[in-house]
Amino acid sequence: MTISAYGSGAYRAATPNRLVSTRNELTDLERQLSTQQRAESYGDLGMDRRVSLDLNEKVSTLDAWLEGITRGNVNLNIASKAVENYAKLTSETVNDTRSNTYIPSSTGRSAPQVLAEEKFKQTLDLLNTQVNGRYLFSGKTSDVQPTATYAEMIDGDGAGRAGLRQMIDERRQADLGVGGLGRLTTGGAGATATIADANPVHSYGFKLAGATSSSAALTPAYTAGPPADLTVTVASLPAVGDTLRVKLALPDGTEEEIVLTARAPGTTGNAADSFEIGTDVNTTAANLRASITAAIGKEAATTLSAASSQVAARNFFAGSTNSPPLRVPGPPYDTATAAPAPGTAANTVIWYKGDDGSDPARSTSSIQVDKGQIVGTGARANEEAFRIGLAQFAVMAVETFPANDANSQPRYEAMIARVSDRLAFGNGAQKPAEIITELGSAQTSLARAKERHESTKNYLTGALADVETVSKEEVAVQILALQTQLQASYETTSILSKLTLTNYL
Repeated sequence: MTISAYGSGAYRAATPNRLVSTRNELTDLERQLSTQQRAESYGDLGMDRRVSLDLNEKVSTLDAWLEGITRGNVNLNIASKAVENYAKLTSETVNDTRSNTYIPSSTGRSAPQVLAEEKFKQTLDLLNTQVNGRYLFSGKTSDVQPTATYAEMIDGDGAGRAGLRQMIDERRQADLGVGGLGRLTTGGAGATATIADANPVHSYGFKLAGATSSSAALTPAYTAGPPADLTVTVASLPAVGDTLRVKLALPDGTEEEIVLTARAPGTTGNAADSFEIGTDVNTTAANLRASITAAIGKEAATTLSAASSQVAARNFFAGSTNSPPLRVPGPPYDTATAAPAPGTAANTVIWYKGDDGSDPARSTSSIQVDKGQIVGTGARANEEAFRIGLAQFAVMAVETFPANDANSQPRYEAMIARVSDRLAFGNGAQKPAEIITELGSAQTSLARAKERHESTKNYLTGALADVETVSKEEVAVQILALQTQLQASYETTSILSKLTLTNYL
């Protein structure tokens, strides 16, 4: 600012407008001193207004990005902690399901099963985490709670929609079949024993996968089919300890092997794992036939039953609003031959209610952190890693093993073997650690963007201050000079205003 000089003749040069404008200059300087702002409007900045507008726009954009980063960091931190806690729950369950944990009880459930039920409920709470009105694991539908309640999932809604417990029962009936032999047919006559897959071919129960013998006395002839069949001929009396091995494929993708061992004539043993050598090949074959039926029946009541639970749980948790879970057509279920078909929202509980698009889960919620950088921060409760854990917790929570059932312990052991295997997240399945890594990578991207933007903002804010703000010291000096000159001007004006011819003379 330039302050006009005052001297002799200034009175003649001074006009009321000039005094007013000078007073306005003083007022503006006083405003600058109190606000430290150079001007009240962009127009008053003169040529610097373009620079000010440009810098303000850049700072505003950075502020918007930084605000989004702050909110995103909160969501990511909470989501990451939720997944970490879930991973801990699955790891604890693997430890809980170590060998020899079966102890008969009045409730038919072991301590690890009770713990698994609690872990199931805890997992649901984690997946239903809400922050600022947003469900973190619901994908794009962030205003929708992603999961149904525990009671609905397990026992249905009481209004005709089946829960997991009913679906497991239906699948088990279909797999075991009417005779409880896993839909296999046993028979034979004379010196032979036969086993055959169900005809027509369907997806339930056991499927023959091969047979071997340790002795030429037992000659298996296997036909792959479908339907597969097996004929075992007792060509001669086997020796004590000779074995017949029959391999069975189960609907959950696992395989079991029945091993039948020849025992000495007149001895007793468990028909499910041995057969008595008879007086001739025909009586030996009859004993073998009885042993085959007993062995298959036991495997059906134990390993096949455990496999049925796994299939039903896998189908249940694969379901969503857009793709209801597969169910066995029926009733009746024990004679079903049609392939499992999707249920409906009217007859089946849909456990996952969130977004179920085909796009990656992380892309369901994104944050723009720079002009050309978008970071995905979304998640879905029905991601594979969550489905696997929920299915295993649920199977353990639902199954019961009565103390008076001779098959309870082997069925329990078959169940925990599958639970432990699935909770290892093998065979290319998504692991909780993968989700944690992806969320952590997003946090790293946000942190780097934040650091970059804060550095840029500090520089731009400094440049903006040079354009829009003033130095208090400089303004104070200008005010002092202007006040001195105004005071001198007012005094001179006052003296001259009183000047008359008499005073002058």
